[in-house]
Amino acid sequence: MLRESGLTLIELLVTLAVAAVLFGIVAPGFAGMLREQQLITTTNTFISALNMARWEAIKRGHHVLVCPSTDGERCQAVSYGEGWLVGVVMDPSQGFAEPDDIIRRFGAVPPAVTIEVNGAMAQYIGYRNDGQTRRLNDALLMGSVRVCTEDGGRRIVISRTGRARVETDSC
Repeated sequence: MLRESGLTLIELLVTLAVAAVLFGIVAPGFAGMLREQQLITTTNTFISALNMARWEAIKRGHHVLVCPSTDGERCQAVSYGEGWLVGVVMDPSQGFAEPDDIIRRFGAVPPAVTIEVNGAMAQYIGYRNDGQTRRLNDALLMGSVRVCTEDGGRRIVISRTGRARVETDSC
């Protein structure tokens, strides 16, 4: 006697129902995990931009800025969430004189992530040739950058010596 193997319609429907229930349980956790990874990636990218600016300022012997930008060509008074630049400033009165002065361009962050900067650092974060954060007129520059999602966030604290550290933040 020859026996055929396969699934009946009822077995298939039960399997699909179980899969749908499991997906419904897992999906919210996956969305939270995705936001957490976006937060971590954005924080690490911003920290790497700060470290790059500090190192390049020491290496080149000139001011190096991290500043918000939407077009990737010049500093603009927008949120760092739109993107930012790292560039060398040879003459503090001119800003980026040449397109070659821009060392690296960073794009916009994911929509679920926001970046908030306090004080004068909203315009730019400047490093001078000894690695300390200073404004272009050599005034002291320090503060914090908050990288947030709806689940929480991180705060990047920049000391007067130019070192950046990361803390958890409730946003």
